Amino acid sequence: MIGLAAALSLSFSSQSLAEGSRYDLPREYQSEISSARTYLEMNRQKAVLVDVRRLREYAAGHLVKAFNAPYPHKVDNNDQRGKEGDVYWAIYNLVGGKTDTPIMTLCRTGFRSVLVANILADPQNTAGEEGRPVIPDAIPFTNLRNIWEGFVGRYKAVDGTSKSFLDLNNNDVLDEDVADVYPHTKDANPDKDGWRNYQQLPWNTKLHVNRVYMNDRSLYDPFVE
Repeated sequence: MIGLAAALSLSFSSQSLAEGSRYDLPREYQSEISSARTYLEMNRQKAVLVDVRRLREYAAGHLVKAFNAPYPHKVDNNDQRGKEGDVYWAIYNLVGGKTDTPIMTLCRTGFRSVLVANILADPQNTAGEEGRPVIPDAIPFTNLRNIWEGFVGRYKAVDGTSKSFLDLNNNDVLDEDVADVYPHTKDANPDKDGWRNYQQLPWNTKLHVNRVYMNDRSLYDPFVE
């Protein structure tokens, strides 16, 4: 028994622990939270939901109570601009400088939301994360969680690798992303595990002036049909 216990101890101690995000990124914030848990807690606490996706992604569908504070992420349509510090100050102003406010970050698949949560938690770059600039005069946020699956989500691997994926909707095919709101944003995919797809949690396309970026709905006009 002693030998077995020692072997098990050695086995567990030799395993490396991931940081928690699905991309195994460094984590400076408090923890991850699932889409389902977020939905259950939305009305139980005064947490602020922050969607850090691009303007056109937010316009094509978002959590009902989510604020849009885009992370600089330029792609084909070049609909995003600014610097990393901009997203920090947008969220700082959103909560009136109360850096202990419970905040949940969300993006498409759980990558950008981790980057933003890390910026909020460590704006002075004390962890030395390569490539992230110092944000002068910024105060660390202290109550941050990242929504693990994201809004669209990813395919679920059978064995933790990319060799085989689960057919979540059981239609004998791995479905591809399609657009069911705006043709330039393909977010619908029943085989991906995000908020709006496999999770099938509430979302809409309404642009409330007090929740859009910079309180300016006109910024979204080029992406709404």
